[in-house]
Amino acid sequence: MRHHKKNHGQYGQHGQVSDAGRAEALRLVRVTKTYGATDDGTGAAGGTQVTALDDVTLSLPTGSFTAVMGPSGSGKSTLLHCAAGLDRPDSGLVVVDGEEMTGGPGPARGEAALTRFRRTRIGFVFQQYNLLPTLTVAQNTVLPLRLAGRRVNRARVEQILGDVGLGDRLGHTPDQLSGGQRQRVAIARALVAEPSVIFADEPTGALDTRSARDVLRLLQEAVRLHGRTVVMVTHDPVAASYADTVQFLADGRLAGQMAAPTVDQIAERLAHLGDDINGTFTTTMSGV
Repeated sequence: MRHHKKNHGQYGQHGQVSDAGRAEALRLVRVTKTYGATDDGTGAAGGTQVTALDDVTLSLPTGSFTAVMGPSGSGKSTLLHCAAGLDRPDSGLVVVDGEEMTGGPGPARGEAALTRFRRTRIGFVFQQYNLLPTLTVAQNTVLPLRLAGRRVNRARVEQILGDVGLGDRLGHTPDQLSGGQRQRVAIARALVAEPSVIFADEPTGALDTRSARDVLRLLQEAVRLHGRTVVMVTHDPVAASYADTVQFLADGRLAGQMAAPTVDQIAERLAHLGDDINGTFTTTMSGV
């Protein structure tokens, strides 16, 4: 069965247009991030330096669903954090929806400005849901709007919650929901603010197989129906097969990509990921 449906028609207002004519939602240019560069945390010199990201350049079009995969320590979580503005790269440029978020020629954004930028341009779906236990489904969903001081369109909120299968759960609290339902709230919360890019960090890691499948289909619909761009970090080839494209990382560097991926292809590529660190391996399939 093929899961891959791409959205070519709904572009963000601020996106750059690539040479191929498709708007660009996310761009990283020569992004590098190291940890422990000068000391071991005690102030003493000689600590071990770890290069989490090594000169990574990447461009993702609007209305795409990209999975990021790699072994533990490959840099995939660091890539997500730097791309989403949760961490600052040591060097390089991060552009979201056509606007430089970090690394531009002007003065660096302060934390307050970076927070405001994230609230309007970026949505998050985490493995552990990050819902407030005392708030209802509806209240958790509109929390980003409240924090940003934006008007809440109740009809739209109810529509989105209905779309994710929670139309009859608006007054429930998280402890009254299953894990899959909690993750649906997190997806609704990401959608309601109408972000340019939704970053999902192992969104199915704590779910059973059926709930994971439902969540992945909702992420596909975020792209296909809502015109969003989804970037998902995952270790699971089945989850990655729902994406349009898989980007592989190894030792902090891009190690190839795979379009229209299947579970078997992804697993095979992961088994041989160390064979090519220079990003020259590309597999493209059509009509799977």
